This record gives sequence, C-alpha cells and structure tokens, in this order.
Amino acid sequence: MKIFHLAVVCSLIFAVSAEAGEGLISVHYPPKEGTIMEYGILGISLGVPDGSAGEVRITAGKGGTRSIAVRGEFICFTVPLEPGLNNIEIAALKEKTVVDRVVLSVFRRSDLISKYRVPPQGFKKTYFHAADRAACTKCHALEPGLFDRKPVSPATFPADAFDSVTVIAATSTCYSCHKALTAYPYVHGPASVWSCLSCHDPESAPPYSVKKPDSVVCYGCHVEQENRWVSMKYHHGPVTTGKCTICHSPHASENPFNLFKPTWQLCVNCHPEKGTGKHVIAESSSAEGHPTRNRKDPVRTGRDLTCASCHDPHASDSPHLWAFKAEGAPELCRKCHYDK
Repeated sequence: MKIFHLAVVCSLIFAVSAEAGEGLISVHYPPKEGTIMEYGILGISLGVPDGSAGEVRITAGKGGTRSIAVRGEFICFTVPLEPGLNNIEIAALKEKTVVDRVVLSVFRRSDLISKYRVPPQGFKKTYFHAADRAACTKCHALEPGLFDRKPVSPATFPADAFDSVTVIAATSTCYSCHKALTAYPYVHGPASVWSCLSCHDPESAPPYSVKKPDSVVCYGCHVEQENRWVSMKYHHGPVTTGKCTICHSPHASENPFNLFKPTWQLCVNCHPEKGTGKHVIAESSSAEGHPTRNRKDPVRTGRDLTCASCHDPHASDSPHLWAFKAEGAPELCRKCHYDK
C-alpha cells in the first residue's frame, strides 16, 4: 500500500512539473534575460493561450503577491522595483493549479547607491519604444499626438467621463501605460499634467530618451535656479556634473522636492561618515558633535532638522556649502543659537 501511495504522489509531482514546463506564458516585455532599469516602476506585458489559464499570480519583492484574471490576449501590469536585483516570479494558474511559471531578473541601477551603480554581467538596457510593438497598438497609441504637449491631467476629468478612449484621446498617449509613475504625493510639474514631451524627445535615439546631462533639460524650466547657482563659488557634486536625477525624481516621489529619499537619508548615501546622526565639527562645544536630525529646525519653522538646515544642497559661496552667509563657524552657529 505504501509503495502504491508513493507511486501516486510521484506521478502527480511529475505531471505538475511537466505541465509547468510547457511554456504557456509568453513575455512580450521586458526580455526574460537580465534587464537594466533606472526607476522604481516596471511595466510588464505578457500573454497566455486562450483557455490555458484563469489567472496569473505575480510575486515581486516588497510589492508582495497579487493575482490578475486572464480576460484577453494581453495581460499588462506594473510592479515596483527596489534598487539592485529584482526577481519577479509570474505563475499561470488554471483552477488553482500552477501550469507554468517564469522568473524575470531585473536590475534597478542607481547612481545614488554605490553598490547598485554597476549591473551584473550580462544585464542589458532595453527600450520598449525602440522595437516594433505593432501588437500593442490594438490597445495603445504609441505615437505622440499634438495634445501630448497640452497642460491637462487625465486625473482632472470627472469620474463619469473617465473611460480610456475619451480621456486619453483628449490628453496623453503616455498615460495608459505610465500612470503608475505619478502615483505619489509629490509630482513634478510636467509629469503632473502629462507634458512628457517637455523632457522626452520622440525623435531621439533611442526614442523618448532625455538629453544628458540632466541639467541641459532641467535648466530649460529652472532658469532662476541656474542663474543663482552659477553665480556662486562652490557647487555640490551632482550640480557640478549636471546629474539632477541622482537626488530628484523627474516624475514623482514620496518626499518633498521630489527627492528619492528623505533629506537626511539621501545625504548619508554619499556621506556615510555622517550616518551616526552626529556631525563632528571642530568648533562644536559637545564631544559628540552637532546633531543632524531627530529634532525640529530652529530656523525653518515647521521643518525637521536635517543636513540642509546648515548646508545648501546645490551651491554656496562657502567652501562648506553653508546655507547662510557667514564669515566663520561662530557666525554660522549664531543663526540658530542667538544667545551664544
């Protein structure tokens, strides 16, 4: 009897394994091979043969697990990406049984975090709009229209008018695929109104890429900032190299000023020696140094104390990038410590 049960179990395992290896899932984008991405959202498009599966289950790191019902030829969705290597598991299920499974390996590169600047060997950047995507045109417009430069956000349309055909035809061809990019509390101006072509050039190679360095594009709108910073003697590294998107998301963020991280956490990525939360300076009267967080800013009402309380993150006439005009450290200290 035990031998019979073992044989049945082995047969079931073999059957499931064989079924799961049939290659039912067709991944249209991104390629199954290692892909490099720069931002925290990845769009995925796939398909399964009609009737072969009732749902797909996606497991993507901190994005958790979710299921999508199979209702047509294409299944399109987005997943969040963490800096570094992301393994995204996609399983096709029929009547709660896994019939196929694929794993996509995607490396989110980051200039902000040194260990994620260089991707693993064999990983490549891929550009969705650089390839023939004729199949996608059944649902999506892939060529920009005149309205793509209009300052209108699809989110401003009343709920009863919000169907994809009406709204997207009147506003943005980009919205239907890329709307997850702006699903954050702080949204960059052009992204908030889906004026994507203000930064992305449809005539570039690859299509829709952005000119580098970032400042070439950013200063097109931020003229006042450019004029002020250029006139100063000392500049923060990212400003000198024109890499605005090391610190700022060009689309949207959880943080004010579209920062990729809260100010203090952002600074210690490049200045880890300040990561203790205590800033050791020679003029400090405390053996522990000057605090850099976990208290209120005495000058900027309503804000927390951060590195930017004393240092300008862009440019200054001080070699220490002080945010205040001061002849020396004692004068700087008196900006907050009036009684000293």
